[in-house]
Amino acid sequence: MLLVSADPAYLLDVDTGRVTPVTGLRVHGRGPVLSVLAVGRDAVVWVDRRPLATGIPDYGIYLVRHGQARARRIAAGSGVQPAAGGRSVWVTSFTGAHQCTLREINLAGRRLRGPRPVPCSATLTGPGGGALLVEGRSVIDPASGRVLLHASNLWAIAGHLALTVGRPRHPLTLTDLATGARRALRWPSPIGGPQSGADQAALAPGGTLIALSFSDPAYHLTGTQVTDVWLLDPSTGRWQHLPGMPADVALKFTSMSWTSDGRLVMLAQTPTSGPASHVVIAIWRPGQESLAVRTVHIPARDSGSDSFIAWARPAR
Repeated sequence: MLLVSADPAYLLDVDTGRVTPVTGLRVHGRGPVLSVLAVGRDAVVWVDRRPLATGIPDYGIYLVRHGQARARRIAAGSGVQPAAGGRSVWVTSFTGAHQCTLREINLAGRRLRGPRPVPCSATLTGPGGGALLVEGRSVIDPASGRVLLHASNLWAIAGHLALTVGRPRHPLTLTDLATGARRALRWPSPIGGPQSGADQAALAPGGTLIALSFSDPAYHLTGTQVTDVWLLDPSTGRWQHLPGMPADVALKFTSMSWTSDGRLVMLAQTPTSGPASHVVIAIWRPGQESLAVRTVHIPARDSGSDSFIAWARPAR
């Protein structure tokens, strides 16, 4: 089962192809930016509606329970990311033209911590293991206020290891947050590079693997768009090439997510464009030598985000 960002968001049953719109968002036809992110077993939907006549942005944060197609508004905020443990979220909000706050709320919308002032330039990010606050090059634990790392571009955190890019001689680096020790990694893909970075990083359950997609929007100076997915074992620094890669896809409509039982799922439009273009779901489990690919017919992903959540079916 996938929860897909669109206007409106919808559930996709991968086995049957059935599409069920999510109700309760009240955004259809208003041209919002809408994205989805996992919070434990559940999900939140963040909606950035077009500014009203006053010019004030109209944000909304909604809860969608696992496998359900009903959203309930729990907060308003300019940014949201799941807290460690998956039972609450951190939210940034504008309280004035140049005043912003940070607070933690549970999934019922009740305040747990804050609000406290933060710079309006600060952003929430979710590299794995819980939300972090980024202020310039400082990566901060929002609960304690402690600076964990100084980095220009943080891609993922797996346990105590942070994957960053930006050092001139060693563009990819694993940093041990406990000791400060650094390990330089080779750049795995001939596609992209340190300046363009990775299109997406997705952390597997338990932090055992980090999936990274390296992309080129004009492959070999043509109109073809290409993504190349590699898997990093952060404990060893070793790379594994995802079967079937690189792939000709429309980058704006291609993304990936892990299920709770350890499968990597890609939702992609392929090839880049043309009458033969179609949407596929590709599924891979560690150890498999090929992707399981099937074509799906789904509504347009027109919310300004390519995010989706892959929910594993409950055991029977």
